[in-house]
Amino acid sequence: MRAELRRSGGYAGRSLHVVMDSPTLPEPEARRLTQLVRCLDLTRLAAKIMAPCAADLVRYDLAIQCGGRHWRGTVAEPTVPPELRPLLRYLTQAAMIRR
Repeated sequence: MRAELRRSGGYAGRSLHVVMDSPTLPEPEARRLTQLVRCLDLTRLAAKIMAPCAADLVRYDLAIQCGGRHWRGTVAEPTVPPELRPLLRYLTQAAMIRR
């Protein structure tokens, strides 16, 4: 399981980047990442994503690799699908800790 997040935009324009790869993580973090990704229906999620429409919105570029499946998408506030928020929150916190 691998997840990569790039967060950009917002009024301050601060960007964050993190890559989390479960084989390299401590067991509790790897388990949490796996749980958050497995809760998502990535096929359905792609249909819910709307293109960002303003430069000052917080934008999330997300890439997920799970087994042989690859998924990539971009979402922006305030149109982030609710089921994606826990993963984005987790990855954002991880990026802030690793800064």
